[in-house]
Amino acid sequence: MLADPVHARDAVQLTLLTSLTPRNIIEGVTEPSALLELFQKFTQVKISSLGKLHAKVYLIDRRFGIITSANLTSGGLIGNFEYGVLLTDETAVAAIRKDMEKYYSLGNIFVEEILRKVREESVLLRSIKKKAENVVNRTNLKRLLSQAENAIELELLKNRLRGGRTINAIFADTILHILEKKGPLSTREINPLVQAIHTDICDDSIDRVINGEHFGKKWKHMVRNSQQYLFRKGVIRLEGDKWYLNREN
Repeated sequence: MLADPVHARDAVQLTLLTSLTPRNIIEGVTEPSALLELFQKFTQVKISSLGKLHAKVYLIDRRFGIITSANLTSGGLIGNFEYGVLLTDETAVAAIRKDMEKYYSLGNIFVEEILRKVREESVLLRSIKKKAENVVNRTNLKRLLSQAENAIELELLKNRLRGGRTINAIFADTILHILEKKGPLSTREINPLVQAIHTDICDDSIDRVINGEHFGKKWKHMVRNSQQYLFRKGVIRLEGDKWYLNREN
């Protein structure tokens, strides 16, 4: 994505290189309606599509560049754990921009009118998909699919305990990582950060017991146990309601 100021005050020119394919539309990876909204939010909008695009590159004002794992979605920009590099060297930014502009020109360039037609067709496409899914749901395939998903999830959770690892040990390492990154935090502040990292262990909707270890609803209790373990070991300390790292450790 390229964003440049234009002559109008507070106006922005946006150039977007995406991957608009039937498969991405039906799977919700690329949303035609969201692309159309860009024409309402920015002064000048240009959109092109490359089928195999997977890069996430953001270039701003010909001065800054971000290369990241984050998609241009609320999950990618807010909800997920992503990683990226900010570039301020204008020579490097210019070189990347040249590549992106070339890929843009090689892609399937859209105008707003065509995107509106694609959006209309996408509504029909998703309607057909929903009907197909309803047919599947009325058969034994839904039960078989659920069983297969549960079997995979069980194996993935078992792998958490490979080599004698315990959930408390996982939480202890995670608490240390969070305090190192974020600084002193209360238990109330630590809990959602632990849950964001370990969504499989910290599932509030279930309580699985695998090899004597709890996965699910009791995760907050186990986080507290891990905090107490680290406290007894002298690795962290509690001041007021905040947990601190003991730096000498």
